[in-house]
Amino acid sequence: MMAPEGVPTLRDYARMLRDAWLVILVATVLSASVAWLATSLVAPSYTTTSRVFVTAPGPSSSRAALDGNRSSLVRVESYVQLAESEQVLRRVIVELGVNITPAELASQVTVVATPGSALIEIAATSNAAEGARDLANALALNLMQLVSEVDLGIDGPVSDVTLIDDASVPSATSQLASNLVLGAGVGMFLSAVLVVASGLRRDVIDSRRQAENIARERNRQWGWERCG
Repeated sequence: MMAPEGVPTLRDYARMLRDAWLVILVATVLSASVAWLATSLVAPSYTTTSRVFVTAPGPSSSRAALDGNRSSLVRVESYVQLAESEQVLRRVIVELGVNITPAELASQVTVVATPGSALIEIAATSNAAEGARDLANALALNLMQLVSEVDLGIDGPVSDVTLIDDASVPSATSQLASNLVLGAGVGMFLSAVLVVASGLRRDVIDSRRQAENIARERNRQWGWERCG
């Protein structure tokens, strides 16, 4: 199947891009520079997670274990809300010695329960890697302490909240490299599209080979008409 007369081929597109290589290069460099500037102006942010597990103490029989598992699952959502409560947040503020309000601290914290399990994940975000770690661990420990104080039965605590994964210092890997690659890629793609669009819009014969293609196509059509 032959392309219609005058329609640019892949070689024509390649030539357009080749002739405008300087424009594409400048656009790529400028776009990468904008990405670098934007990344440099944004304050770093670090997030890390601690995990606690909820269990119900009691006899070791299979029946008791099943009842204990159900009790743990029921309490998990309550403990998620308790971890984000003002009482826990105030204890964490005192422990860490930070000068912020509970509402401000709550904006740095995300507490979620793993669906179908008694596992609670406590994620903390800070502009310092060590600060994020200390915040996540302090939240987990204060949640454990508060549960042992308020959720009591006749024989003691109804549930045990155990720290199974303490938060570690999050990686300090910068997003600069990935942002530079993304910015450069966007600049290169958009400039290439604009170059091609501009070439098509001019709608002129701008190379000898393109003129030869058009002439060759017309000769074929003329030959077919004569044979017809």
